[in-house]
Amino acid sequence: MTDWLSLLSRHHAVAQADSGYEPIFGGSATIDRLDDVQDKIGIPLPAELKDLYRSVDGYGLKMDEDCLLSPWFIVPTSELPEFVHAQRSGIAGTHKSLSERFLPFIDLVNGDSIGYLYDVDGKLADGLHMFMHELYRYKADQEPDDFFRSFECSIAEFLEP
Repeated sequence: MTDWLSLLSRHHAVAQADSGYEPIFGGSATIDRLDDVQDKIGIPLPAELKDLYRSVDGYGLKMDEDCLLSPWFIVPTSELPEFVHAQRSGIAGTHKSLSERFLPFIDLVNGDSIGYLYDVDGKLADGLHMFMHELYRYKADQEPDDFFRSFECSIAEFLEP
């Protein structure tokens, strides 16, 4: 079992060393909360993501109250359905099936996100997948590989400094 708080603290110390922002960590999410989120987003939360949320329900940066950016890097479950919907809606017009199978949970703030992807048969694809909005062209014939990048790693491996 991963010690998520320790891993996220190490990640923060490296990734945000020069930012001046302190980390914020959400408490643990309940099983009922995770079940509710799954129902709202329409696909299951993978085991590793559930484990993360059962330990730390969101990770981000303490920012000024008047900041217009989301402080969350790992979106907490309270905001996850809305975040997933927003990310999916960007590609739903041309790649509806793909959008329904994408489960983003990392907010890169610039419009890009990282998460899981399920194949058309409902099987979880290996690794993590990044949607890069600036490469998306709103064309139905655009190949998903043009605007998605895959990382052959787990969340823990991705976050390890």
